[in-house]
Amino acid sequence: MTLQMEMVSPNALMVDFWFYGNEFDAPDWDQIGIKKEEFTGFISFLKELYSVYEFKIGGIAIEEDVLELFGFDETYPNECYRYENFFPDYFLKEPSPFLSIIWSEKHKKLSHIPYNYKRLDKEGILIETGSFND
Repeated sequence: MTLQMEMVSPNALMVDFWFYGNEFDAPDWDQIGIKKEEFTGFISFLKELYSVYEFKIGGIAIEEDVLELFGFDETYPNECYRYENFFPDYFLKEPSPFLSIIWSEKHKKLSHIPYNYKRLDKEGILIETGSFND
């Protein structure tokens, strides 16, 4: 696992946890990939991180970072990645590579969630935007 932290705007820090094990990696690495039954452990990890740090948004994706949810394609640091430029309508309407997203309603209340979701403590919502099998 690799931990990567980067300041993406004056008020936003991106933290990536990179877990290696993609079955399509170099054959000499002998990686078997993440199994479906292991995915719940990643969701538990994300929920635990939220319970401790109460971030505004976090997610689980395969080979993608949370900046994808902003809807911009800009290098960073950049003002476009400020929290106030983030609109949940974008990731709730547009298809994304994310399997699960945690959104904090302390930042903004969601009126319509077109996916399965579960309310968490501290005004969090775990939204299932995809499937491990997709």
